[in-house]
Amino acid sequence: MTGKGSGRRKEDINKIRNNWDSVFNNKKDKQLITEVTITFNMKGNPTLYDMKKEVEKMCKENKIVCTTVTKYINA
Repeated sequence: MTGKGSGRRKEDINKIRNNWDSVFNNKKDKQLITEVTITFNMKGNPTLYDMKKEVEKMCKENKIVCTTVTKYINA
């Protein structure tokens, strides 16, 4: 055993990733972007306007689920 306590601390993967980047990556030539993905089903062949309205409706009803990925890209 190497320490006291009942288990490991909860890890924040985003904090670890950001700390790693701040130490080891040269960010001068890179741009930070966030990719946002919203997944939902709609009947038929909806237009972009129909999809926008559906997302707005889901936001108002607190039913929207999205995922994000933040990364650096070469500028």
